[in-house]
Amino acid sequence: MRTFTATVTVLLATLVAPFAIAGSWLTARVDDRGEYVDTVAGLAHDPTVRRVLADAAADGAVRALQEHIPVGLPEAVREWADKAATMVVESPEFPAFWRDANADVHDQVLAVLQDPDAPADGSITVDAGPLVHLVLGRLEDRGIPVGLLPDVALRVPVVKESKVAGSGPAYRAVDGVSRLLPFVWLGLAALVLIVARGWRAEVRALGFALLGVALGAVGLLLVADPLAAAALDRVAVERRELAGVLLDTVIGSLEPYARGFLVAAPVGLALLLVSLWPRRRDESPVPEPEYH
Repeated sequence: MRTFTATVTVLLATLVAPFAIAGSWLTARVDDRGEYVDTVAGLAHDPTVRRVLADAAADGAVRALQEHIPVGLPEAVREWADKAATMVVESPEFPAFWRDANADVHDQVLAVLQDPDAPADGSITVDAGPLVHLVLGRLEDRGIPVGLLPDVALRVPVVKESKVAGSGPAYRAVDGVSRLLPFVWLGLAALVLIVARGWRAEVRALGFALLGVALGAVGLLLVADPLAAAALDRVAVERRELAGVLLDTVIGSLEPYARGFLVAAPVGLALLLVSLWPRRRDESPVPEPEYH
């Protein structure tokens, strides 16, 4: 009976494993703002990100100049703004801006996902105002009186809030369960150790449970690409603009995250080998009976 119970528990743990891994990834990479920012931080060097934000910053700077300084602007101001914006997004300050901007994006997204009553009639945006300020600062070096301008605000749309809100019910349903699934797997693993008879059975059962974790990780690796493609299709972005690049990076982080759990395979195999280690035999001679 103990063997049957342990076997069933190991099978349940194997079924739970891929969902537990995905749940821990969701909590670590999506829910946690710091982890999310770290995940997308490398996009500060992505050509698409730099081009989109450079174009937006140059447009914002020129628009502000034309609105508040309608006469006297040189004809080359647009060319200067484009060059200045390119220098800004290639500067050492840009990665820090990108991290701060994505912390704000993360807060906007979670606010829509977590609150069913949140308004969803606008867009999730990147605050590009600091970039416009830097572009204008470089234009000031060319003699343009940017000191006459008020503070220039610029929000670059990433994705419509309605698109994000559409995923809200699924996110809220999955989020609560995903936080529990790793503990469910740990509980099943503990139950296996309790019901197994003897240390060999315990080691063997734990080895099979770890192999189940590795199998779950393989399953996630197989669905990572289709999942990313489905998410991108839902957003329906063109030319992989900001939303596409961000989604691709976040969902793409599932693959290396799941790959880390493949280490459970050699550990599980090692435990199985230990459980099969031959028993030591008492090789001492058996004393002969004495007859009197």
